[in-house]
Amino acid sequence: MKRLSYIVPIVVLAFSFTGCKKYEGQGGRSQITGKLTINEKLYINGVLAQIVSYAGATEDVYIVYGTQDSIFDDKIECNYDGTFSFNYLFPGTYTVFAYNKVFHTGNSIINNDDDYYTKEPVKFTIEIGKNETKDLGEIIVTR
Repeated sequence: MKRLSYIVPIVVLAFSFTGCKKYEGQGGRSQITGKLTINEKLYINGVLAQIVSYAGATEDVYIVYGTQDSIFDDKIECNYDGTFSFNYLFPGTYTVFAYNKVFHTGNSIINNDDDYYTKEPVKFTIEIGKNETKDLGEIIVTR
């Protein structure tokens, strides 16, 4: 019985040094922040009249954990001033993106309508370390 009391702590100690590698995702202490701005193009009679810029309040910003796939893992809605923050991330590589809405006019094959739009991502790939905050700055998307 005494011999067993020595073996158990040694086995537990051995397993504690062979911890698992932490992959990208939530659970860490790092974060990625930024601000989303929308540039909206205003047309009069088909001619660009003005570009209006405003904060991307309530717009979604997406994040992909790692480089294994291109499907987003999480999304967050921007604050009233367009700021966003992905918190509690492990060190690793992340892709953050938001969508441009590109409008097209004339005989849409997609929905038999005169006007339609497609989404095009505006992407940022970022490497983040342990206990680090990375600011992407301003992300500008168009409408």
